[in-house]
Formats: sequence, structure tokens, C-alpha cells
Amino acid sequence: MNFTSAVITGTGKGKEIGFPTLNLEMSSVPELEEGVYACFARLGEHGIRVPAVMHYGSRPTLGAIPSCEVHVLDQIVAIAPHSVTVEVAEKLRAISDFGSVEKLSQQLHRDCEAARAMLCLSC
Repeated sequence: MNFTSAVITGTGKGKEIGFPTLNLEMSSVPELEEGVYACFARLGEHGIRVPAVMHYGSRPTLGAIPSCEVHVLDQIVAIAPHSVTVEVAEKLRAISDFGSVEKLSQQLHRDCEAARAMLCLSC
């Protein structure tokens, strides 16, 4: 599944815990099963294709409204593009409440490693 969405301003919580995200306009995102996905993201209309992890759905640990956000792997996105095209590759896991930001951060590290393996970044 591929889709393109405008990038919107988020709460900054991902950046605070070491996982900055590009927050996507939910009205442009097709309905998916809630979860965390390995994906590729094209940053901007003619941007480069980069490996990423996408979260879609509720955010029980952070207590915020549902969102769709993309964390680019192994790169810093200094200036957010106006839009992102997402190529969803595979679901990594369901949404969970980790009870603390520390436990969520530990899981996000595991998610990134799983996405790297799934997307064959170390092959």
C-alpha cells in the first residue's frame, strides 16, 4: 500500500524521547489496522526514498489523540518536507500501552531494529 499525505505539526513528544517523527495529516491516510509498520518514505514530491518506521493509531503511553507518524531510520530530517509518500512494507506489531516513556523508548529501539532487518538494510 502506498499513499501520500501532507506533513503537519505534531506535539514534539517523539523528538523529546529520541525518535523524531514526521506527523501526517490523518484525512490523507488510508484506514489501516492500528500498529507499527516497517516502510519506506519519499520525502517531498521529488525527494529521496528512505527506510522508516510508521505508527498508525492511538498512542496510549503518550496520552495523545490518534496519529500517523513516520520516523526516518538512521538520518536526521533537518527540515520537514511539505508531504511524504509512504510505501507500507510490513506490520511489525500492534499498539500497546507500555506504562512509561522509558519502556516505550526501549520498544521503539526494537521496532527500528526489526524494520532494518525486514527492509534488509544490513543485507
